[in-house]
Amino acid sequence: MAIRYLCLLLPVIVMSAQILVDTENGKVRGKTLTSPSNKTFYAFQGIPYAVPPIGDLRFQATTASGKWDGIFDATKEGKSCIGADYNHNPEDQSENCLFLNIYTPSLDQSAKYPVLFWIHGGRFVAGTSKYSRYGADYLVDQGVIFVSLNYRLGPLGFLSTEDLAIPGNAGLKDQLLGLEWVNRNIEAFGGDSQKITIGGQSAGGSSCGLLVLSKKAKGLFRAAICQSGSGLEEWAIYKSPRKYAYKMANLIDSSVTAQSHNSEQLLEFLKRRSASSIIHATGTLGATEPKEDFALSPNIEVDHEGALLSEFPYELMRRGDFNQVPLLMGITSEEFLLFAGQPGRLESDAERLDTIPDYCYPYHFVPKDGANETEIVKYIKDMYLAKGRKFSDNLYDVVRFRSDQTFNRGVIKHAEMQSKFTDVYFYQFSFKGSLNRHSFDMLGGESKCAHGDDLAYLFIRDSNPEKGDGADELTTKRMVRMWTNFVKYLNPTPDQSDELLQNLHWPKVKPDRFPYVNIGSNLEVLENPKSEMYSKWNHVFHTWHRQPFKTF
Repeated sequence: MAIRYLCLLLPVIVMSAQILVDTENGKVRGKTLTSPSNKTFYAFQGIPYAVPPIGDLRFQATTASGKWDGIFDATKEGKSCIGADYNHNPEDQSENCLFLNIYTPSLDQSAKYPVLFWIHGGRFVAGTSKYSRYGADYLVDQGVIFVSLNYRLGPLGFLSTEDLAIPGNAGLKDQLLGLEWVNRNIEAFGGDSQKITIGGQSAGGSSCGLLVLSKKAKGLFRAAICQSGSGLEEWAIYKSPRKYAYKMANLIDSSVTAQSHNSEQLLEFLKRRSASSIIHATGTLGATEPKEDFALSPNIEVDHEGALLSEFPYELMRRGDFNQVPLLMGITSEEFLLFAGQPGRLESDAERLDTIPDYCYPYHFVPKDGANETEIVKYIKDMYLAKGRKFSDNLYDVVRFRSDQTFNRGVIKHAEMQSKFTDVYFYQFSFKGSLNRHSFDMLGGESKCAHGDDLAYLFIRDSNPEKGDGADELTTKRMVRMWTNFVKYLNPTPDQSDELLQNLHWPKVKPDRFPYVNIGSNLEVLENPKSEMYSKWNHVFHTWHRQPFKTF
């Protein structure tokens, strides 16, 4: 495809096979890619959006990147942030990792393309924005700019002393800085800063939910997509980060305790230690304290000027005290199947559920005064177990419990509560195709979709088979059409005469009615996702949980 020369008034220069865009920080050089449909688009990778969070900025909020001299080479990806897999892949990870990628159909500023700003998942301790995980070809083909970014992970992104020494949420604040950078610069890449949708899956979906709740993000996006994650997930907020910080430091040096080191001294100690020693200590804690296996997640900050979140999510949602934007969100048909392939995972979960009463409790659950905790645990177990049975008798009972406990309950409640204030579209992904990477047939052939299976039908991923079958291709086209429709029009089915989408009208969730679209071999409108168990969890919370709630 011949490269079209652009008007000299635009901050884009295309000459001698160079693709240059002028940003507020300076010029960046990009490259062209070709999608599977043989369309050419532009890629700018590894753009630094913030000052590297190293030295005195470790664990702290950083600031926007400054100007650079000359032309920044954005034709290759930057390093990923140090995460849980650091010891396996250290050469591709760094503390200097705050980069973003932009994929755009055109550099014509008059096009004013809407933007999907994507936040990757990975339990807040792992993950990357690399093209090999989130190849944006299908989305860009539909006239949407796709932006992905790295943000600090694990202790480097989410450690907190619950005071001003290490306030916490550095990783979320990275996301906010990236979003601000895109708002200021995306028009140079052909985008419209007034049409930015934030999106993410798992911890990325939860991040989007928390940005919806944060006043710091007000006005930076006009819609949100939360896939298998929300601001109300129990793992979205860690309840005792200060205690965790000292436990981790003590594993590095047994002389470090809360009695020997105040918060400032702890910070100075950790700043002098290698990132690998901090990551190793984190991994050790996660292995020895299973109830805390999501210990490095966002936290409620002490109230200060830079706080991104200083109040628990549930109350913010209840009051409508959040960024009231349209929302697309949903779940897969059996989220926890992702972990069924990990040797011994379900067996160990079953043993804990059978023998440790509070392992059945929601993470932030606080029983009312006088509540009978034995009665609460029995009610929860009876929700999933046939009379006289234990979780270890049928591992699929573990999967159902953990799917609801870890994902479904919080996502459904978030959609229900937000529907009182904004448009909310809900889905369940149930399509079982050859691109599903984590599905398992259990209980005599029952087939469900696991956490993350929906991503294979939105992105080109290195883990996918080279080719899917016709049903895979059809599902991909439908998913991409609905998601890009939402980014463009704030409605996944604006045209009810669209035959690809089977003339579907996707109804909105209402406070008194909860329709959703089931995405299977066909698209169908159903009512009340996971209704039986969700109603029982509502009973648990409203009967025995002390108010106000923190998450759900």
